[in-house]
Amino acid sequence: MIDDRPRRPARSAADPTRGWRGTRFTMLLPVFAALNIVAVLFIMMGIGWDQLVAVPAQIFSRLRSVDRLRLPTTTSNAVTQATLAGGVVNDSNLRLVCSDENFASAITKVRTAVVNISCDSIESSPRIPGFLRFDDPAGDQAAVGGIGSGVIIHPAGYVLTCLHVVAQAANVYVTPFGPQAEKLKARVIATDEGLNLAVLKVNRPYELPAATLGESGRMEVADYVLAVGSPFGLEQSVTHGIISDMERALVIDGRLYRGMMQTDVPINRGSSGGPLVNLKGEVIGINMAIYSTTGVYHGVSFAMPLDRARPFLARVIP
Repeated sequence: MIDDRPRRPARSAADPTRGWRGTRFTMLLPVFAALNIVAVLFIMMGIGWDQLVAVPAQIFSRLRSVDRLRLPTTTSNAVTQATLAGGVVNDSNLRLVCSDENFASAITKVRTAVVNISCDSIESSPRIPGFLRFDDPAGDQAAVGGIGSGVIIHPAGYVLTCLHVVAQAANVYVTPFGPQAEKLKARVIATDEGLNLAVLKVNRPYELPAATLGESGRMEVADYVLAVGSPFGLEQSVTHGIISDMERALVIDGRLYRGMMQTDVPINRGSSGGPLVNLKGEVIGINMAIYSTTGVYHGVSFAMPLDRARPFLARVIP
């Protein structure tokens, strides 16, 4: 018997893609639904099509700005090797810079070498009229526990100070920095009237902490400087300021002093002989005079540059 019922056409060879297209379309339906929801949310928030289109451009601009913040990779091999992904540099040479930290670091290096100078008795030197004067180590200073300051410049016990501090004193004592005050008997072993400097010597069976001597010739006007001393007997007082001039010719108590350093560092009675220090903690001068109508600090002070004292120290200290 012949079957004359209509037959279903056979599938062509290309028909297998029909199932693939249907599957992909089904997978895209959730994506279309999500985009529809996002579009509705943007419309509710008042975000227009122009603003929406600008979002990719803004993201690209932000990425470019981050790239500009990265350090160049051709500066040095060390930085190149330390540069990590994202432009982050991890290098042990990186340091925070802060003026207060520099002050503290400098004082830490020199403070243990600063001493207080006292005596059993002192005679007042005759006062010569004038506004430029040394901070006179008068009898009232001896009563409060000191007549001046000094700095240890050699571990063997050599102390540099101002001549006018010890010139009229009897039985001079040096008190080094430390938790326990220990007065050491000192003797004046050398003086230079032209520089107003004196070197004291104390004998101890152990070495004393000595300051590092710098080069005053490397300093410039407006450089920061620090002073350590015992104004009014207040030991280990620290003040700071800047250099106002490097070459002042001054007549102090009737004597001419050339090449003095002028600063605005506050010093007062008892500060004379103390060190003027740079931010490396190196001694670059010895504080010794102020400009004052009353005998107390008025904003101008003077120090003897250490470079001028070097020949004198070389003759005294072995």
